[in-house]
Amino acid sequence: MTKKNTYKIVVIFTIILILFVNTAISTFAVSLEDIQNQINNQQSNKNDLKNELNDLRAEIEAQKKEDAKITAEMAELLKQKQEQASLIEQMTDDLEYIYEQIAQYYDSIEKAEAEYNQAIKTFYDRARIMYRYTQFDSLQLFVEAEDIFDYANRDRLFSRMMENDRKALKELSVMKQDLENKKKIQEQIKVDAEKLIEEKQAVLEAIKKNEKVVAEQLEASRGALDILEAQEAKIEAESNKIEAEIKRLQELYNEYSQSYSGLIWPSRSSRSISSYYGMRLHPIYGYYRIHTGIDIGAAHGTDIISSADGVVTSVIYNEGGYGWYIMVYHGDGITTLYAHCSKVIAKVGQEVKQGQVIALVGSTGASTGPHIHFEVRVNGKHTNPLDYVKP
Repeated sequence: MTKKNTYKIVVIFTIILILFVNTAISTFAVSLEDIQNQINNQQSNKNDLKNELNDLRAEIEAQKKEDAKITAEMAELLKQKQEQASLIEQMTDDLEYIYEQIAQYYDSIEKAEAEYNQAIKTFYDRARIMYRYTQFDSLQLFVEAEDIFDYANRDRLFSRMMENDRKALKELSVMKQDLENKKKIQEQIKVDAEKLIEEKQAVLEAIKKNEKVVAEQLEASRGALDILEAQEAKIEAESNKIEAEIKRLQELYNEYSQSYSGLIWPSRSSRSISSYYGMRLHPIYGYYRIHTGIDIGAAHGTDIISSADGVVTSVIYNEGGYGWYIMVYHGDGITTLYAHCSKVIAKVGQEVKQGQVIALVGSTGASTGPHIHFEVRVNGKHTNPLDYVKP
């Protein structure tokens, strides 16, 4: 191989390496950023719901005021209805008394008329007698009298009888007229009372109609209030759900950004290190370059375990380099990388526990045999894994 071709290969591989490192770093950054973005998005959704909830609660408050206004109107109508019903009941009782009074006046008038007719008959009977006596002159009346005293008594008696009859007739006439007047007054009172009762009944019917309208308004108001409160409950439930999701994401973010608790060896089947961290002669490309991790020799298909609790941030196949590899973020800026896998078991976004199998040993990518290429990165920069784990 010429120096020119070797130089080209070195340049190409260097570019690939730089791209890979940048990709790995950006993948890790995007993963954390993705969690933060999810938190921000959920917080934005929560704020939107909060604003919607505030608007809805203002609408509920306005509806409650309207409901209270309609309720007060209904209470006033019920009060008026009760007052009108009581008044009509009292007026009806009064009207019954008026009917009784009129009936009594009719009876009194009939009695007065009977007495008046009897007095008239008596008066006419006496008048006829007096008329017969008036056909005699005083001499004849004197002749028939036993003495002068008898004559005086007879004359005085007839005169008194006529005077008494006239007085009786006059009194009966006045009494009858008085009864007639009272009857007319009672009749008018009756007419006025009946008219007033009709008016009150019309008012009562109007109140009842208005009551029905207000009752429908109140029912509609309560229905609208129920709908608004149901919406409020739904939004509150959604807000609580988002709040719980925000809390979960924040705990996840904090767990993987601040809660790093140490790493363990990534293989249970092998403690053998075939290549250490640092500059080395690449076994395939034949030139010196930085080895960004350690190689752990292990049998094909054996378990690769997560060195600590974390979340899977990347699962990628890189044909000219790491082959199938997986990255796990553990918090406090610590990320581990496991390369040349024959199979990756964990998925991106999955939470894994320390010691959990996440892949199987293989020889994919630029590899001379089955092994685990294991890296530890701090804030995206590779470092010596043996500073963190021991065989």
